[in-house]
Amino acid sequence: MSGATLHITTMADLDTLVWQIATLREQFLANTEVDLSPMRTVIRESWQRCRAFAVNADLNLARFATTSDQQLRDLHELNVAFLRAASPVLLRLRATLGNAGYVVAISDAEGTLLDVDGDPACRRKLARKGLLPGSNWSEAVAGTNAIGVALATGHVVQLVGAEHYCSGWQDVTCTAAPVFHPDNGSLIGVLDITGDYRLVRPFLTGIMAAAAAEVQRRYRLERIKQPIRPRTFPGWTPPVMTNATTTSGESANILERLTDAIRIVSSVIDPAHAPNVITEQMGRLLNASGVMLVEGPPGDTLRTHVWHAPGEIGRHALTALQRAINDPTILTWRASPGPFLKRTIPPTAEVIGFPLPDISGVILAVRLPAQPWTEIDQQSGATLATHSAAILRHARLYTDLQAYAAQTEVLNTLALFLSTLLDPIRQIDIVLQRILALTNLDVGIIVLKEEKQLAVTAVPQIAIDQAHMLALIDTVISTGQPIWLCRQHAVAPEAALLPLHGFCDLVALPLILHATNAGALLIGSRAHRHISGEDLTLLLTIAQQLGLTLSNARLRQVASENEALRQANHLKSTFLAGVSHDLRSPLTAIRASVEDLLERQHHVSPGEHRALLSNIARETARLSRFVDQLLDLSRIEAGTLPLDREWVEFNALVQDVVTSFHQQYPACRVDVCVSPTLPLLYIDPSLITQVLWNLLENAQKYGPSEGPITLEAFCTHTDLVLSVGDRGPGIPASERHRIFDRFYRLERDRRSHRSGSGLGLAICHGIVTAHQGSIWVDERPGGGSVFRITLPFINDQPTAWCPLEFHGGEQV
Repeated sequence: MSGATLHITTMADLDTLVWQIATLREQFLANTEVDLSPMRTVIRESWQRCRAFAVNADLNLARFATTSDQQLRDLHELNVAFLRAASPVLLRLRATLGNAGYVVAISDAEGTLLDVDGDPACRRKLARKGLLPGSNWSEAVAGTNAIGVALATGHVVQLVGAEHYCSGWQDVTCTAAPVFHPDNGSLIGVLDITGDYRLVRPFLTGIMAAAAAEVQRRYRLERIKQPIRPRTFPGWTPPVMTNATTTSGESANILERLTDAIRIVSSVIDPAHAPNVITEQMGRLLNASGVMLVEGPPGDTLRTHVWHAPGEIGRHALTALQRAINDPTILTWRASPGPFLKRTIPPTAEVIGFPLPDISGVILAVRLPAQPWTEIDQQSGATLATHSAAILRHARLYTDLQAYAAQTEVLNTLALFLSTLLDPIRQIDIVLQRILALTNLDVGIIVLKEEKQLAVTAVPQIAIDQAHMLALIDTVISTGQPIWLCRQHAVAPEAALLPLHGFCDLVALPLILHATNAGALLIGSRAHRHISGEDLTLLLTIAQQLGLTLSNARLRQVASENEALRQANHLKSTFLAGVSHDLRSPLTAIRASVEDLLERQHHVSPGEHRALLSNIARETARLSRFVDQLLDLSRIEAGTLPLDREWVEFNALVQDVVTSFHQQYPACRVDVCVSPTLPLLYIDPSLITQVLWNLLENAQKYGPSEGPITLEAFCTHTDLVLSVGDRGPGIPASERHRIFDRFYRLERDRRSHRSGSGLGLAICHGIVTAHQGSIWVDERPGGGSVFRITLPFINDQPTAWCPLEFHGGEQV
C-alpha cells in the first residue's frame, strides 16, 4: 500500500480500494504512527483532526444540534436567505440526480443540516444514520465526512465510504461543496450529495462546484431583495391643501411637479445615472437652489451627487450643502426614521433633509435666499425621496441581475470552450488567451506543480520578478486563498511585491487539482481595475472550473498512458512469441540437418549430403535476415541507420528485385509498369531494395500465392511515386494507421496464428522516412491493398542525414 495512489481508480477497482482504505483506517485507529503517505492529503489531515477532537471512531451517525422543532425553526429563520438561495438549486439537483439513489443536503456554517431532499428510499436509508435536518456533521462531532471536511478546508470534497473516520459508511460516496459569503468570503454553509458511488460519481465534483457557485450568486440577490417599504412614513398623512399652507393653485402646481418627477425618476434603471436624475427632479420639485444626494452608511466613505441652479446662487448653494454634509447634527439624519429634518446653516441658509429608506442615504436641499419650507414642500419632498429610494434599490438589483447574467454567460462560454479541447494541459496557452478575452484583462499566468517543480505558462510574454512571483505562488498554494495586489493602492514596500513589471492589478487564485492545491492562476491588468466582490467571485469560479478541467485532463492522460503501456506490453508479449517461433523454426531445421549428418556421416549419399547442407544454408540465411531486421529496426529507432547513397537507375533496380523474387517464388506473377523516363535517384540501393523485397514478399504472403502483384513507378515534378498492389483480403481502415508500428500485427493474423514478427513494414517506414519520403496504404479497387511510396528528387548530394524520431509509427 505504500506506493498506492488511492484517489485515481477505475470502477472495477473501487471495491478493492474501499477495503484497502478501511484497512488503513483500522491501522490508524490502533496506531497513529501507521504510514499514511499514500492517503489523500485532505483525508489524512481530517483523520488527524478527528483524533485530536477525540471523536468516537465507532460512531456511524451524527448527533442532533437541535432538540425541538422550535429550535429547528429558529435555525431556519437565521438562515432564511441561504435557504431561499439554495431552494431552486436543490430542486434542480433533485431533478437531475434524485432518481439515481442520491440524497441532497444543505448545512449551515456550523455543519448542522438545514434541509434534506432527494430519493425517498435513499433518504430513509440514510436517516437511520442520522442524516436528518438538525443533525450536526462537523468533524468534531461526526468525524471525517464530506460536510465537515469541506467546512474545514474550504474546498470541494469527495469521499469514498471507507475514507470516513467512522465506520458504517462503506456503501456510499459523499460529495460536498462549500458556499461562501459573496462579500466577505466567509463560509455560510455546505451543499452535499450522499448516495451510491457506482452511478455518477466521476461527475459529482464538477456538478457540486457549479451548484455552490449558483447558490452563492442567488444568496447575494436574496440579501438585496428586501420588502419594499410603503411610500409613506409612520404617522404621515397626505397633505391637506388649506389656505394656511398654500393656495389651491400652488397645491395643484406642486402636485403636478411631483407627478412629473416621479414619472421621470421611475423611467431610470441605470444606478450610475439615477442619482443625478433624482437630485435634479428634487430641485425642480422644491424650487431649490441646490440639492445633494448622499449615499453610504455612517462611518463609510460617502458618495455624493449634486445638482444646483446656474449662476452665483447655485455656487453659494453648493457651498452651503458642502458645509451641511459635515455638520454633526445633519450626519445623524441618515439614521433618522422621520420623514424629513431641517436645520439652519449659518449665516442664512436653511437646509432640509429627506432620508432614503433602506439604502443608508439622504437628500439635502437648500434655498437661497433662505425661504421657509412649507408643509406641502416637506411632504412632497419626502414622497419623492421614498420613491427615489425604491428606484435606486431596483436599479441596483437590475444591475446585479445583468452582472449575474454576464457572469453566467462567461462561465458557460468558458465551459463550452474547455469541453472542446482534446488536451487542455498542452493547450494551456490557448486556455489563458480565452480567459483573458472573457474577463477583459491583459495578462494571465498558470503555474502547476509537477513533481515538486513549477511549470509556468504566461500570456503574453512579460517581464516577471521570479523571487516575488515564487513567494506569491507559494503563499497561494499553501493557504488555498486568493490574493489581490494593486500597485495603485499599495504603499511602499508593499508596492514592490507585485511580480509583474508594468502592471497595476494582479489577482492570484489557487488551482485545485485532485483535491489538493497544486497550482495557481495569476490574472491581471496594466490599468487599474476596480475589482469588486462579484469580480473576485467570477475569477474564483473560473479558477475552480479550470482546476476541474485540468484534473480531468490529468486523469485522461494517466488513463491513456496506462492504456499505452498495456498495449506496449501486449505487443511485447506478441513479439516475443513471434520471435520465439521465427527463431525456433530455422534453428530446428538446422539442428535436424546437422544431427542427421552426424548420425549417418558414413552412410549419406552425395545427393543427400548436398541437400542437407543446402537446407542448413537456406535456414541460416533465413535466420540471418531476421537478425538483420532486428538490427535495422534498432538502428532506425536510435537514429543511427547509415545511408550509403549513390546515383541509381531505378528501372534497373526494380528489374533486379523482380528477377530475384521470381527465383524464390516462381509461381507468383508480378506485373511491372515502370515509366521509362525516370531520372536517376540519389538513394541507398540496398535499403530501397530491402523495402521493395519486403513489400513484394508481404503481397505474396497475404494475397493469392500465384498473384498477380502489380508494381508501378512514375514521377511527378518533385517525387518518385512507387506502388505495390495485391489481391489479398485488404487491411481494415481502423488498423491502417498502426500497421507501420513495430511488432504490430493485424487482429485477424493474431487470431489465425499466422507467422510473422511485425517488423517488415516498420523497417520499410523507417527506411523511407530516412530518405525524406513517405509510405502509406490504401484500399485497392476490386479488392486487396496497395502500398504507396514517395521519394523526393535530390539534386545535390546531402552532407549528412538528420536522424528522425518515431512515435506510434508517426514521424516527428
